[in-house]
Amino acid sequence: MLTPEDIENKEFKKEMRGYSISEVNNFMKEVAASYEKIYRENLGAMDRIGMLTDAVRQYKSMEDTLKNALSVAKGAGDDIKTNAHGQAQVIIKDAEAKAGEIINRAAKEVADINYRYEEMKRSVEVFKTKVVTLLNSQLEIIKDYSDINKETDKQIRSGAEAVEVIKNEINDIPDMPDDVPGSDMSLVAQLEKVTQELPKIRLNENGEYVSVDE
Repeated sequence: MLTPEDIENKEFKKEMRGYSISEVNNFMKEVAASYEKIYRENLGAMDRIGMLTDAVRQYKSMEDTLKNALSVAKGAGDDIKTNAHGQAQVIIKDAEAKAGEIINRAAKEVADINYRYEEMKRSVEVFKTKVVTLLNSQLEIIKDYSDINKETDKQIRSGAEAVEVIKNEINDIPDMPDDVPGSDMSLVAQLEKVTQELPKIRLNENGEYVSVDE
């Protein structure tokens, strides 16, 4: 590929009745200046394409991790429901066998478990909203550059489809039934940790999208 220096330093053979040397030199300088501008813009575009390609690759690598986390969440939800119902039955039988103070104590325990369960439901909803919002924002950034390069466009569409799959699986997490009296808060913390590992991109002062770490 020609460089601006190749154009500017190009020399032609001199012949009788040829073109004006000064006009040719001036024109070559104009061509070199215009070509240099295009050349530098192309280098900048290639850098942005490389950054977007890396982002798509990271999304693909995160897909399996997110799917596993969602599978754990679904399985844990079933376990919580089964264990909670079992605990409730034990509490009910124990309350029926005892009177007075024991019944009051059991009622307080049930109230505490229900409170923790409601907190867990709210935390799960917050987590789902945060993940969907983050994926939407990253998806919009990727779509903005979808016409830069045909090959990159294919990779972007693949990354976008992966993001949509993840979003749909997040929304498929069943809401926990209202009658389940307990849950485990550490599950939400685990899912939030996975979300924080997603790549972040920002707009710098030159109007370019770069990694937030730059």
